Amino acid sequence: MGEDPEQLEREIEATRAKLGEDIDALEEKVNPKKVAQRSVESAKEKLAEAKEKVASKTTEAKEKVTAAKEKTAAGQSGAPSQNGFGQKAADFAGTVKGKAQPLVDKAAPAAQQVKDKAAIRAGLDPATADTKQVATTLAGDTWATLQDQTRRNPALVGAVAFALGFLLGR
Repeated sequence: MGEDPEQLEREIEATRAKLGEDIDALEEKVNPKKVAQRSVESAKEKLAEAKEKVASKTTEAKEKVTAAKEKTAAGQSGAPSQNGFGQKAADFAGTVKGKAQPLVDKAAPAAQQVKDKAAIRAGLDPATADTKQVATTLAGDTWATLQDQTRRNPALVGAVAFALGFLLGR
């Protein structure tokens, strides 16, 4: 007629345990503090990669400068001409600065605009709030809203967790 009650109890316990794991995993994924931490770590990794590239290019440039100095010293006696190494280095520095400045000019206002919008959303004054304060307040508000929503709708949270468990358990 039916299944063994002990078997059903074991299955229910296994389902509860799996559901608990799924809820924990979901919380880990959507927790604003953890999301922010992962974003910071990603940015740090990208910054470290950029620093490595800059260091590599700097080393390469230094080697070229040294080689050019040696070449200039061996080929010339007396003072270097205006078209010598010093002028080439100055021209190169001007070119680099000229190409980098438009990027800085574009990025700075966009970053300021994002910070201002986030400050307004967090209820802070954009003129006086620093970036860290804005991010902390916004993350805290988001976490509080998520907690409030889950407290108001425990059945919905359970249904979502069940559906995720079902889909992930396949």
